[in-house]
Amino acid sequence: MSPDFHPLRALDALPQLVWVAGPDGNVEYINRRCAEYTGVPADDLLGWDWGWVIHPEDLTDTLARWTAAVRDSRALFAEHRFRRADGQYRWFLSRGEPEFGADRRLLRWVGTCTDIDESHRAGDAAREDRRLVRAFVERGPGGYALVGADRLVRYTSPWVAAFLGRPPGVFSGTDARDWVHRDDRPRLAAAVSDLLLRPGERVEADGRLLHSDGSFRRVRLRATNLLPDLDVRAVAVAIEPAAGG
Repeated sequence: MSPDFHPLRALDALPQLVWVAGPDGNVEYINRRCAEYTGVPADDLLGWDWGWVIHPEDLTDTLARWTAAVRDSRALFAEHRFRRADGQYRWFLSRGEPEFGADRRLLRWVGTCTDIDESHRAGDAAREDRRLVRAFVERGPGGYALVGADRLVRYTSPWVAAFLGRPPGVFSGTDARDWVHRDDRPRLAAAVSDLLLRPGERVEADGRLLHSDGSFRRVRLRATNLLPDLDVRAVAVAIEPAAGG
């Protein structure tokens, strides 16, 4: 190893915020990146008082996790927002590992805080998109179903159960053909078989579905082959009442 190598200077070159704490949890060292990010002198970041750096909404959880880690001498894992020198908050993933001596006595904690703001916000946006889609599917006009290539129903929206006078979830795991009028089965089966050969394509057809009172409700079906889509792996079927249904 080069005689010019110095461990602490090497830590200053890392993009992460690096810290070392004693057995009692008091921070005893931070790298230069910590001071640069927060805009606070390094000496002011030593000790326990990081409350003004961590977002108020994340502080209670962070302190609880760190207190438990110190008490039990186990690893720390936390996601929280750190205040930047300009007053903006960014999401960080903090990890801390306990270091033990030969006698298994806790010597110190060594940890890093890695900026995950972009990926965290992208995850938030994706979760919001899924929430909006689910709200539309479950509360919007008409119904939706997911059916596998084996013709088994994987999902139906609440509208479908209400429209057919049945309890929610009754369709899951059943053969979709069992709910279709006997006279409509050959025609719809042929349409579905053809659709399965055309990924991404859509077919429309009218049919009759069995109501809980024994009668049949006329519906318009719009089925799209999404089996190749790794997030769906099913035929997605939009269902709405047909004229005279």
